[in-house]
Amino acid sequence: MSDCDETVMRVLVVSATFPSSVDPTRGIFVKERIAALDRIPGVEVRVIAPTPWAPPIRSIPSWYERSQFPQHEFVDGLSVSRPRYPLPPKVGGYIHPQLMYPALLKEAKRIHQAFPFDLIDAHFVYPSGVAATRVARHFRVPVCMTGRGADMLRFPSYPLKGRPIRWALRNCDGSIALSSEIAEAMIINGAAKESVALIPNGVDTNKFRPADSAQCRAELGLPQAKTILLSVGDRIALKGFQVIVEALPKVLQRRPDVMYVCVGGPGRHGTDFTSQLRSAIARLGLSDRVLFPGICEHDQLYKWHNASDLYVLASSREGSPNALLEALACGLPAVSTRVGGAPDEIEKTGYGIIMRERSAIAAADAILAACDRQWNREQIRHGMENRSWDVTARHVLQHFCSLLPESKASRLQVAKLSACTASISGD
Repeated sequence: MSDCDETVMRVLVVSATFPSSVDPTRGIFVKERIAALDRIPGVEVRVIAPTPWAPPIRSIPSWYERSQFPQHEFVDGLSVSRPRYPLPPKVGGYIHPQLMYPALLKEAKRIHQAFPFDLIDAHFVYPSGVAATRVARHFRVPVCMTGRGADMLRFPSYPLKGRPIRWALRNCDGSIALSSEIAEAMIINGAAKESVALIPNGVDTNKFRPADSAQCRAELGLPQAKTILLSVGDRIALKGFQVIVEALPKVLQRRPDVMYVCVGGPGRHGTDFTSQLRSAIARLGLSDRVLFPGICEHDQLYKWHNASDLYVLASSREGSPNALLEALACGLPAVSTRVGGAPDEIEKTGYGIIMRERSAIAAADAILAACDRQWNREQIRHGMENRSWDVTARHVLQHFCSLLPESKASRLQVAKLSACTASISGD
């Protein structure tokens, strides 16, 4: 498809959080949605992933890793550029969009010469969305911001972050919220209600699929007779693994066959909580009941889901919880705290149980109630089959089409592009 093709919708993506060859899992949920959008006939995508400059000092791992991100590369066929900008430690976070903007604008101008984009798709309202809204005004194109979690559920309450967030929400053309909670926060903070679309994350329904439980347990070295609880994620405090560990003694009183498996590694993008978890396990005498198998390749995670009986999510905050969606896509029922999109995913659908509060006692009660229930895993899987990333991307495209000015809509033959979304009503 040629860059001068007048029937193409050209989308410039702005997301500071995006996978790279150095860190292929960071922001993978953003990449999946963008890749699915790029697969739609009549749509072309370029990605700018602004990256704070960092010196290649090996004794500071986070700085060294960031310094190794390529200036430009292709990620799953997507062209990704990473302009650098200064971000002083600690204080820089409070003026992050202002520091990002000059480098972002310069790179957008460079891309625009060969790729005259029609819309900017910004991920995370702060900082990328704020900076991208300024860039969109420069080029006089629409901008759509996706709120994904803390950017809307925490940052608006911070004075130095809240003001630019509210400015961006008032001045953007459209917004996408991953959960009802985020949509409400966007509207409260200035977004026009009619401009906010509720579009949760999708899930790779080919990668996350049902498989034989006994075979998966055998391959993973798990006991066949146990009731297995599963959590997936980095071991950081907000994920709440400690809540489940503290709940286990009460669970084991009634269900002595239970064991808990935490798949994932030490905290990478937060303070590592591994030592605290191991201390709690030792204190409670649970060393034979809790397993830390470590990091698992993303395309192998489905085996852990199919080997398990119940997924447990005890996070203190989430946007659209990707790990939960992946579990449900495998047909695994879930117990979760009332965070982000979790109530939309399991309470309204009947695919799991929401804890009454985030505590060990409440977690134990919900886990026991879930263990006592007969779940139809085929039904859960069937319900998730229309949540693929391709379906999600068609919803996103439909929202984008509604944001284009009428004159551009005619030039880009949006009526033709919108036909790609006609199947949404039938999904």
